[in-house]
Amino acid sequence: MKINKQHDIVININSTIYDALIQLENTKKKHLICVNDHMELVGVVNDGDIRRSLIAGNQLDSSVNVAVNHSPVALNLQTTQKEIEKMLSIRIRIIPIIDERNILVGYYDFKEKNSQISIKNRTVAIIGMGYVGLTLGLLLADSGFKILGYDLNSDTIKKLENSIPPFYENGLENYLKLHSNKSIKFIDDVSLLKSDIYIITVGTPLKQNNKKPNINSITKAAETVASKIEKGDLVVLRSTVPIGCSRSTVLPILEKKSQLKCGKDFFLSFAPERTAEGIALQELKTNPQIIGSHDRTSYELTSQLFSTITNTVLNVGSLESSEFAKLIDNSFRDHLFAFSNYLALLAEQLNINLHEIIDAVNFNYHRNIIPKPSPGVGGPCLSKDPHILKSVFEENDIHIDLINVTRKINELGPDLLTLKLEKLMKQVGKDLNVASKISLIGLAFKGNPETSDLRDSTSLSFWKALPNKNNIFAYDPIVTDEEIEHLGIKPTSIEGAFMNADAVIFLNNHKSYSNIDLVNCLNSMNKPAVIIDTWYIFDPLFFKRHQGIIYGGLGND
Repeated sequence: MKINKQHDIVININSTIYDALIQLENTKKKHLICVNDHMELVGVVNDGDIRRSLIAGNQLDSSVNVAVNHSPVALNLQTTQKEIEKMLSIRIRIIPIIDERNILVGYYDFKEKNSQISIKNRTVAIIGMGYVGLTLGLLLADSGFKILGYDLNSDTIKKLENSIPPFYENGLENYLKLHSNKSIKFIDDVSLLKSDIYIITVGTPLKQNNKKPNINSITKAAETVASKIEKGDLVVLRSTVPIGCSRSTVLPILEKKSQLKCGKDFFLSFAPERTAEGIALQELKTNPQIIGSHDRTSYELTSQLFSTITNTVLNVGSLESSEFAKLIDNSFRDHLFAFSNYLALLAEQLNINLHEIIDAVNFNYHRNIIPKPSPGVGGPCLSKDPHILKSVFEENDIHIDLINVTRKINELGPDLLTLKLEKLMKQVGKDLNVASKISLIGLAFKGNPETSDLRDSTSLSFWKALPNKNNIFAYDPIVTDEEIEHLGIKPTSIEGAFMNADAVIFLNNHKSYSNIDLVNCLNSMNKPAVIIDTWYIFDPLFFKRHQGIIYGGLGND
């Protein structure tokens, strides 16, 4: 590690506090080294020392000497690189180097160490404490980093400070109890946001009128980070964005507001989140981490960061390539599910059991990865990311309707399910509009891996499509009764869902459903009654053998 011999942070002890503030602003650094007229080391002063001096009553024209730490850590020219690396840390950021006569010959700067000093000496600030930001922050804290978790929602921050998970995620509570207020500090005050690495994880919702990506939260987060970054800092974008957003939107904001140059003064990468809700904490350790960067140093720093929690890091080159990779992931899976859901329409018309066919064509045939049909595709990613990818196609004048068709098939699921329920209710001589009780089992957008996430849930889309909301009851193994009631649905137990019900519909595939005492539950229904198993959780023959029960599935009956 080379000695920095520039005099950019050297100030004469006869200078004023005002002179020091101007120099700190010009250098975009936090420390100054004070010398006398003979270049002998006097001490070190930082921006915090100056603030405390002013609070104590000193004036801007007072000598900077009143704020100086006259006993700084300093090293001589005999110091080895290993010894330097051991001394430099987030606490000791500037180390003056002196000769045998106490003459300043240069300094070592914590910010300029880059890959030469352990990445774990750097603090990490994560912008956004949702599923993506919180799980990553806790894993990095567990790996030995000092973490700042920043979010505008003060209620979320209060919960996290008290180790209360703001959402369900397997293992989350244990990590919070272990690290909250210790290696990870949660804040909603932007003035406390100061770090060496900034990771942006805020959401990118769709605009309701045209389903185009809304990047307002991204730009606001970028502006916040731009006001904080200093020389040597790393910025990592982890939010799902349109291809080109990192370079064309985020980068200009960072450079303009900070007056720093990317690739020289600070560094920028895009490292997409690729975990599944419910097993995110596990997958952060096992999933390969894709990284695309502005330049080589940006990649090396980002690679070091993620290598502390996962064994595999993949360099895809540019920022745009990494953004593209993220959109491909979820859009491909949306296409897969649409294919099966499309086949289900035909299978029902032909009275063929699609589930059995898929099992057969997938069996020991490695080229096939055909999924089972479902009541649509929801959740905050698969229902959104294809629209973001579609917007990029349109920007490049490619107007083939593949993504539109895929989304249309998957978004039709809840409406088709409503028609099926109405048809089956008529078979048992009941009117869906006046039925005494309809029970929904599973409101979260998926049951396996389990989650409490209701965002873009097809279960809720189905509920909204039902004509009479007054007779709807719901049970979910993870979503709380309070959350269900807040939606305007009557919460119930699993047994209560069946009691006197005219119809029970399984809308997600939580593993706990296999433990239901189906015989007693079916006997308690208001027969003749309807059961719809949208995930093929149970053998259809079980229901078909039960007197007074009409069965419905997807892709089989």
